[in-house]
Amino acid sequence: MNTKQKYVIIAALVLIVAALIWWLASGGEILSKDGIWVEKEMTELDKALGLEPQKEYQEKFILGLLPHTAVFSGAVVFISAILFFIFKSKKTKEKK
Repeated sequence: MNTKQKYVIIAALVLIVAALIWWLASGGEILSKDGIWVEKEMTELDKALGLEPQKEYQEKFILGLLPHTAVFSGAVVFISAILFFIFKSKKTKEKK
């Protein structure tokens, strides 16, 4: 393995780890979401009366493992595998 191949592997690992950290930081959801349900704050009177909290829908993109992070990681693996074989030096071919 030559230095170019090592750089390709290191760059691929860094990109994949960065994508997984971003995924975990955004909530670690399996599927991507385009919104979330948020509970409204209740007043003391509502709490005393035993009312259920109301929920409202807020549009907010949450990165999911499928399809966004998995597709990005798969593309990085595919491209780095191609680059790995392109950067194969002639010296390693002559040794075989």
